[in-house]
Amino acid sequence: MNAAQLTVNNRPTDKGALIEAVGEVDLTTVGQLREPVLEAVNNGSKSAVIVDLSRVDFIDSAGLALLVEARKRLAPDARPLHILLTPGRQPERVLRLGRFDTIMNLAYDFADIA
Repeated sequence: MNAAQLTVNNRPTDKGALIEAVGEVDLTTVGQLREPVLEAVNNGSKSAVIVDLSRVDFIDSAGLALLVEARKRLAPDARPLHILLTPGRQPERVLRLGRFDTIMNLAYDFADIA
């Protein structure tokens, strides 16, 4: 059985903090994503947080819980959480089925983020 792998990069953009993930987000890898996401959430900025899952093949409940936690922490300051996705991939299907689009912005292109 292969262990899940995840690569995470983060950088500032003119639209907010961008956290890019590549691989699988599950119980064993979510910690790699948690640190940069929560750092962006807690940085004292008023800008958006953008999590790019467009190159993520799989996300489980641990990853979903992280997104919900980030959204809850951003809400008091009315800061948006944007999730970049690739149409048809597992993360997009799970987030749409779970109605995450009602609490965060799901987008397919960085240019679509306001």
